[in-house]
Amino acid sequence: MAYRKKQPLGGDSEAKSGQQPVKKPTPLGTDPALTVRTSEGKSIVLTYWDLWFALVAVKDYAGNFGRLAKSLKEGKSFFFSSRTVERKRCHLRDLERRLAAAGLTAESVVAAAGDLARTEIRRARTRVLEHAEREREWSEPMRNTPRKRRFEQALRGHWDRFPVSPVPFAKEIGSHFQSKSFYSQRASFGLSRTLDRYVAQAEKLQKSGKYAEAQALLRGWMTVIIELMGHADDSFGSIGMSFDDGFSAYLKLPLDKTGIAEDVFFPDLLDFLIWEDYGLTNKRIEGYFKGLTPAQADLCIGHLRRQIDELRADDLEYQSEEALTLLGQVVAEQERFDLFEGLAKEMGAREWRRIIRLVDRTVKKRKPALADKVFEAALTKGSHLDFLGKKYEQLKAGKWSPDPRK
Repeated sequence: MAYRKKQPLGGDSEAKSGQQPVKKPTPLGTDPALTVRTSEGKSIVLTYWDLWFALVAVKDYAGNFGRLAKSLKEGKSFFFSSRTVERKRCHLRDLERRLAAAGLTAESVVAAAGDLARTEIRRARTRVLEHAEREREWSEPMRNTPRKRRFEQALRGHWDRFPVSPVPFAKEIGSHFQSKSFYSQRASFGLSRTLDRYVAQAEKLQKSGKYAEAQALLRGWMTVIIELMGHADDSFGSIGMSFDDGFSAYLKLPLDKTGIAEDVFFPDLLDFLIWEDYGLTNKRIEGYFKGLTPAQADLCIGHLRRQIDELRADDLEYQSEEALTLLGQVVAEQERFDLFEGLAKEMGAREWRRIIRLVDRTVKKRKPALADKVFEAALTKGSHLDFLGKKYEQLKAGKWSPDPRK
């Protein structure tokens, strides 16, 4: 059962005066649309976004939210960006959860809407399938997306378990930069000089035996730089060079002297690597996992496997692929050969470097049969299928080189 708030009745004087009735304003997606009573006698308030999604699901997708979500993901629209699709799918998943918890379906919402369903179907199709939503109309699920939550988790989510919190260091370092200002490439030199001072400060802390403080300073510093890169032009690479020095120092800090737990340090590092999207860590992380103990490697492998599954479930495919690439690096550098073939099958030919990494390790360890299996598992589908096919032919001809130019 649904009911709407009663509208105040207009007086007779307005009709007698010949004045036109005031046009009803176009509803916002976040405006309450109707209240639906559940079978348990409770009620749930639904917004116009909720109604519009339910209407489109029922009228065009047989009431199946999953089909609508897939259509949003695969459909192409001049108006849609990938982030728009992401926000709409987030709202759709949230709506499906809320309705399921209340024992309702898309069909029951449409039935409860009554005449409102008839008058809103055209607007529903336009708003759901064609238009990008305005920011002021974003629902809570549209604002607090998995991307936003996971990015914040990657930057600061583990800090409460550090022996010394990076929070005060991040605040101090961040106070030098204006978050609403855009820094030109010329300004990047001054930014890097400021950043370098903190790397030197961390070095002094380490030399004086304050390893936990040095670790906290550098970890906060790393997050500040990622946020700074979002509004700074580093075409000259000066900020990147500063990061390279500080990140290298961070990785070299002895964990036993900092006092940090391994199940804090490694998940925090891996999450940061997954979400760091400027290529700042690529150079220094190469070969890092080779020095891990078997137990530390198991911890990393388990965390990355969970991240891959969770990121896929949240439609964060790019980050899921980044986690899969990192998993391949850990496995390759640790020489977990029993995992190579399965990983290659999972990776496919969507990206060539990670497959070449696995193959090159097998070649160096004189495992030609495994090298063949890795290639055969990967050569299924993907944008790098032709290139990997050529490298496989090179391997079979006995002229192997991991260099893509050869």
